[in-house]
Amino acid sequence: MKKTGRGPMRFMFYKQIDNILGKKPSISCKHTLSSESLHNEVTESAKTVALLDMQDCNPATVENLEPVSELEHHSNPKRRKVTNCKQFLELKKLQEENKMKRHNDLLNLEIKKLEIEKEKLKIKLISGGIIVKDTDNLRSQGFKNATQVLAVILNESITNIKEDENRIREIESTKADTSLLALDDGYMQLEDQCGNTISIPLKEKKALMVAMALHEKDADNEFSQCNSQLLNSVDNYALLNLDIAWCYLCLQSFIHLPEAQERLKRCEDNFHRSYGPNLERLIALKGSIGNEAALFMRLHLLQAIVFYHQNKRQEARNLLLKVSSELSNLKVNEQSLQNLVELGYSHAEARLGLRATNGDVNMAANYINEKRNLREESRRKAVAESIFRKESQKLGLCADGKQYVDPNFVKMLVNMGFGKEAARIALQKTNNIISDSIQYIQENPMPGPSTSKSSEFVSLINELIPELQGAGFDYNMSKLALEKHNGDIMRAAEELLLNNGIINRDMNSEIVDREAGLSKENERKLKELKDDALQRLSQDISMVDDDYLDLTLQKEEMFLKQYLALLEND
Repeated sequence: MKKTGRGPMRFMFYKQIDNILGKKPSISCKHTLSSESLHNEVTESAKTVALLDMQDCNPATVENLEPVSELEHHSNPKRRKVTNCKQFLELKKLQEENKMKRHNDLLNLEIKKLEIEKEKLKIKLISGGIIVKDTDNLRSQGFKNATQVLAVILNESITNIKEDENRIREIESTKADTSLLALDDGYMQLEDQCGNTISIPLKEKKALMVAMALHEKDADNEFSQCNSQLLNSVDNYALLNLDIAWCYLCLQSFIHLPEAQERLKRCEDNFHRSYGPNLERLIALKGSIGNEAALFMRLHLLQAIVFYHQNKRQEARNLLLKVSSELSNLKVNEQSLQNLVELGYSHAEARLGLRATNGDVNMAANYINEKRNLREESRRKAVAESIFRKESQKLGLCADGKQYVDPNFVKMLVNMGFGKEAARIALQKTNNIISDSIQYIQENPMPGPSTSKSSEFVSLINELIPELQGAGFDYNMSKLALEKHNGDIMRAAEELLLNNGIINRDMNSEIVDREAGLSKENERKLKELKDDALQRLSQDISMVDDDYLDLTLQKEEMFLKQYLALLEND
């Protein structure tokens, strides 16, 4: 012990606890003691240690132990020590021997029982970033003496933890599936409100599509990776914030009130940027604001409720009255709705059509038909563009490296009598210039055997093989001859005649065939992965157009009446 100035003496007592693995970590309990109480404090601490450590000793041995004797002061106040602790030391020795016999064979489950028997806590043991298994002994999990173990107290039930883990796995699965499909137009495309395909940089396209797929799960992080200019031109981020705030209201989660207020502010700002300050962009695009007015009504309702809980009663009252008027204008006549449904339209189409045309049934039917036709035309155009783009990519890049061979130009040259592969090579060399391509073919009638195994070339060969077979040549020899002459059937037939129908196969052709086989197998596996991913995503992504606008307004009306009544009772 050490005297420091005139203040109380400080004494550090270390309680040695043998852990399950045999190490003795020192857990310090720091006390501030006066010189008068030091004697009693140390005595009690020693007794406490003895009692704590008796749990692993033989009960008979414990009963025969005598109490720890009192402490005596050393003549030198700087060197006080504990005396007459023989029985205590013997107890420690017995406990040590008992533990060393079994510590490596204990299960993690037994450790937990020792630690939490009295407290009834739910804990998880972690070592080196790995969760310690309950069913395996420590030695089999690679534990050694002095291994550090972190005990995490779980406040949630095991059921809640499993639900959280399942939710995280579901989110990660959705991210992986969307990332796999995002850049393949055959599976997923970005469309505007009219069904036209949106062209944006690939990185932002991927981030936006993942965010949209995660809309109801965990989209905030993905939206943050999108360009701010892009987010200002679309309303998806605004809808996300609006939906989250709406969920807080439905759950009556008023502890999220500050976050809800912030999200509603973001939603309103984004709506104004996307639709225009006075909704002029929206009117120019759609001709009316009938359906988007439902979103603004919900926004105003949520803002009014936030004002109410912030004790801003007048602001809340003004907004609720505005919501009441907006809600009245958005309601549709049930009979009109039923009339449109009987004509073959869905409830969602009928509801949106009536809101867009102020309840006129005939105009609503025309509106729905126009929307359908516009979307179908836009999607047909998008499919045609996608097919053209894929064909171009299969034909290969031109010499300038900036454009792909144009499939339409290939067809033009084929119709002029040139071979398809010869036309492809000529267009590739001349950067899609028709006149130069014709000159190139004439100057290079045999550009050399091609190792190209594009699907276009393979398709051409397969189409020509039956013609040579009809002339009496073998299938395999016909295929080799056509490949050698780049699909030129006349030259292939001449060589077959000159060599009695035999074509020597070179090693390069075998290598190319093997590579083509591997490529097809990889394509097949990738297609299976994409099909599985699409099936999983389709369970969460709505296939209904404009489903986010189809609000029945029943809950909105319920909350409106509830808060108007609260204001009346104030």
